[in-house]
Amino acid sequence: MPPVKLIAVFAACLALLAADSPSAGHFLLTERGSSSDLEIAGMAAAVAPGTVRYISYERLLTLPQTTVTVTGDDNFRELPQKLTVTGVYLDVLQTSLGALPDANLLIALCSDGYRATYPREYVKTHRPILALKIDGLPVETWVAETHNDDPGTYFITHQDFTPSFSVLSFQEIPKIPAKVTRLEFATAQQVYGAIAPHPRDATNPQVIDGFRIAQQHCYRCHNMGSYGGTKAGRSWQTLGTFAASSPSTFERYLRNPKSIDPKSAMPPNPQIDEPTAKAIQTYFQTFATTTTTPH
Repeated sequence: MPPVKLIAVFAACLALLAADSPSAGHFLLTERGSSSDLEIAGMAAAVAPGTVRYISYERLLTLPQTTVTVTGDDNFRELPQKLTVTGVYLDVLQTSLGALPDANLLIALCSDGYRATYPREYVKTHRPILALKIDGLPVETWVAETHNDDPGTYFITHQDFTPSFSVLSFQEIPKIPAKVTRLEFATAQQVYGAIAPHPRDATNPQVIDGFRIAQQHCYRCHNMGSYGGTKAGRSWQTLGTFAASSPSTFERYLRNPKSIDPKSAMPPNPQIDEPTAKAIQTYFQTFATTTTTPH
């Protein structure tokens, strides 16, 4: 065979191999095929900006799995026994779904408006797992057989959790969202930047401590525009106004929300001491927009 034809055939073979070889995220779907499909959005190779892709439960089961014994997960605190959970480590999932190199933050969005943010350092330190099975059963089957509360088709947990830092009396808490419906790849600079202190407050240690606590804790249920959670129904500016107009009530709310609002879904935080409460309050006051207390 002439050299030119040989080269052409060789090039064609390489092209076929490239077409057949799996690439990260190649299995994402453009349309939902089932109500159990997990939504994928943000900075991923197979996801165009502003669009949503889907991955089925069955496809997730084909990714590298891990099985661990879970203890201390508050989603299952009423269960006396330990749970065996099978799922995919978030760092493995990020690679499998083709997260872009600059995507250093993973966001888990839940059906109730809760959002958990996972910076790269958190994922590396705590190895969170997207759970797919409990005690060898799909979550829906496990719930039906055990009559326990339903954490949804997808939830995120840890084999165990040891806080890696503290700010005043606040210790790092595990990020264990239930009823996860979407995973979104983003940057920490963009998402946390939305609630970062104003440059004029950047040298105030109380504001900085309050920010570090708020981005870990408050951001799960409270939003700044399109960032953060919406479960609480109170925005960052609303909290700022509350902190500025009623400081003592705001502090009481931090420690014992139901003492102020009996319908509040926010858990109590009795461990918050005075310096910690002051730091959170001082930080949020920088976002105040009015002088009236929210209702």
